[in-house]
Amino acid sequence: MLAAGQSVRATKWFDAVPDSDHEELATFLERRGYPELATDLPGLSLETMIDCAMRYGEVDRLEHLVDTFGVSGLRSIDMGRGLSSSIFGPEEYGQSVIVCVGGYLLGHGRFEVVKRLAAECLQYGEAKKDAFVLAALMLKVDADAKRLASRAVHDIGPDADSWAMGSYARNHIFPSQKG
Repeated sequence: MLAAGQSVRATKWFDAVPDSDHEELATFLERRGYPELATDLPGLSLETMIDCAMRYGEVDRLEHLVDTFGVSGLRSIDMGRGLSSSIFGPEEYGQSVIVCVGGYLLGHGRFEVVKRLAAECLQYGEAKKDAFVLAALMLKVDADAKRLASRAVHDIGPDADSWAMGSYARNHIFPSQKG
């Protein structure tokens, strides 16, 4: 039906496909040139929904996903490790999904959403590095970004030795925040 240009009629058949097969169906629809049909499938993972929203410029959908799933949902994708791949396989150093989504939203002028995301990262202790990176990206466009960055490096606890940038920022950029 898709080849015949009957995309509306084809969507009626999607209900016959079990949710567990929606990832494969989404890939098929994208390859056939119907990505807008793929993004509405209810069985897609959060990672696939974010990927589709970013690849096809669906900024409102991405903002909705951030508001719905929050930091804990986004961290569940990569646990803050920043798993990205190149042609040589997984890269050792990459940004987390939170930072990638935040950077994308900043690029589309969604400063308030990113500010909320950074503030939520501060509440979610293990995501302070993400909060710091998001705040650093917002420094030129938001007056509260400096305060967010300072809070991110303040009281970083036992992780301080393994996070050189956080220690440097705390000691040299925001020295008034030293404990």
